[in-house]
Amino acid sequence: MNEFTEEKDILIVGDIQTLNISIQTHIKSLNCSFCEDISEIPFQNKFSCIVFCPQSVFTTEIEISKRGFFYLSFSNNVKGDIGLSHPPSLAEFKSNIASALAYHQARINLRKVEKLHLLASKERENLSAIGIALSAEKDLDKLLTLVLKEGRSLGRCEGASLYLIGSKLDENGKPKATKELVFKLTQNSKISFDFKEARFSLTNRSLAGYVALTGEILNIQDVYKLDASYPFSFDKSFDEKVGYRSKELLVLPMKNHKGRVIGVLQFVNNFGQSAFIKDELPTHDIGFSKLKQGLLEGLASQAAVAIDNSNLIENIQNLFEGFVSASVNAIESRDPATSGHSFRVAELTTGLAKMVDKEVDGLHKDISFNKEQLQEIRYASLLHDFGKVGVKENVLLKANKLHHSRFQYLELKLDWQKQMLEKEFFRQIFNEARSGYQAGNKQQDNNLLDTNYEQSSAYKDLCEKLQKLDDFKALLAQANKPSILEESVAGGLSNMADYSMHPEFPYANKLISPSDFLSLSISKGSLTEKERAEIQSHVTHTQTFLERIPWTDELAGIPRIAGAHHEKLDGTGYPFGLKRDQIPLPSKIMTIADIYDALTAQDRPYKKALPIEIALDILNDEAKKGKIEKSLLNTFIESKVYNCILD
Repeated sequence: MNEFTEEKDILIVGDIQTLNISIQTHIKSLNCSFCEDISEIPFQNKFSCIVFCPQSVFTTEIEISKRGFFYLSFSNNVKGDIGLSHPPSLAEFKSNIASALAYHQARINLRKVEKLHLLASKERENLSAIGIALSAEKDLDKLLTLVLKEGRSLGRCEGASLYLIGSKLDENGKPKATKELVFKLTQNSKISFDFKEARFSLTNRSLAGYVALTGEILNIQDVYKLDASYPFSFDKSFDEKVGYRSKELLVLPMKNHKGRVIGVLQFVNNFGQSAFIKDELPTHDIGFSKLKQGLLEGLASQAAVAIDNSNLIENIQNLFEGFVSASVNAIESRDPATSGHSFRVAELTTGLAKMVDKEVDGLHKDISFNKEQLQEIRYASLLHDFGKVGVKENVLLKANKLHHSRFQYLELKLDWQKQMLEKEFFRQIFNEARSGYQAGNKQQDNNLLDTNYEQSSAYKDLCEKLQKLDDFKALLAQANKPSILEESVAGGLSNMADYSMHPEFPYANKLISPSDFLSLSISKGSLTEKERAEIQSHVTHTQTFLERIPWTDELAGIPRIAGAHHEKLDGTGYPFGLKRDQIPLPSKIMTIADIYDALTAQDRPYKKALPIEIALDILNDEAKKGKIEKSLLNTFIESKVYNCILD
């Protein structure tokens, strides 16, 4: 039996000697294989046509629906697709053989079309799956890697490169108006090499630059044989350096939804046809086929949209970061004494949240924060004092118990009172001296104009009154400080409240008003109860303002987290008096960070910064009193989270 290798082979079953000489001769001129029994041939489908000679026997049952060949039968024992008379004429035999081969070829072509259709369908499914994967990836670096990986798989090629059009940078790294080509990433399955992002002038002298500027597609069979008339050329230096041979090259523009080219995809060295159809299609195509080009065009379009979306998300993120930063700076500019507080609290809060996330045992072993949750915590921390924009400035900036202008006013009243007492004293001297002179008694013993008037009882009385006012001034300065009020100072304030001004004073006759007395009598701090309530209202303002922002689902908890950072576990906090289970965990974390920074801040003019050890002791006391979460404080201390804000 002759060896068969092509589908156009003809299998002769039986003895051809039973056929006439002319047909035997013709059969011998064809590419035929021979056998006595078809059951001896395990791969009947390799034949285009099977001819059964007279008296041949069909000893193996073959399911007609599964056969891929055509029957010609001279035998009465086998029913063929075409039955031949015996003896047939040579013309009849030739005609039917030709019909059989033509039929089989038509079937081959149909099968090719079906497989091409199936391949195209599969590739479309792959392209669709790639599009879904690209749209789901928001990280730009991972996205670009995915584009090249899937592109090489889809295009069945050795290598791929990706360029983006970006702004040229000045010496400070800031973008300029001029555009340039940024070589972002490259992959190659045949060679290994070190890659570093590079920037090039955007001109049409390079293949990528030409495509970026014109939006045209370049499908080149051999880049070493470019026509000299082309404006672009191929740089062989990379090939020479690594010992590679670039040949086929497909360069595609990546256009966004507006049709603007945002980058370029470049594929090199085609593998050939897909393994799925390699047995059915010729493999002598040079370069990238139209099918591959079409698929990779689709990929380039999807990649452009995904990259554009990623850049848009990044731009929105940067815009939002800028808005948050500007908002915090604007808030803190109203109260320079707390400058940097919000940024430090954000560092401390996110730092503690990360430490809690890392714990694998203990109370926090089941607590975890993903990237989005940490971002939510950070923004809530940055904006936790946003509501201060709704607090009156004279309350917000009140460093001492009395506002500076009021304190100065009281000091001026004391100075005025001293002047009036001195004026009254010397007026009395003058009047008495003038009366004595008019009476002709020029040598009165009690003449106050005598240089010894300082020894008089009236002068001593004046000095006592002036000293009392000086003591009041010192008392006023001491009582005005936001420190703890001493009992002796409190008693002195009562005397000040009872002191009456000179009758000529045009306003209230008391040295200090009831509201001044109330403010100066604050036992600790600088705020009255009314002012403290207004300061505390900043938390309510914060939550109200933040609730007006249309947050994404990932950031929707920001208002509630920021609005609970002054709540205490025992319900004594504000503004809602929430208890342990009602307070969000991020808020509990932020409370520790907020208190710590308030205690250790170096920029508060009304108090000295406490050493770290004392601040931690105060926090421990708060935890013992059931105000803050002890387990979170332990993590804060043991992990030394506070080091993150040290200079």
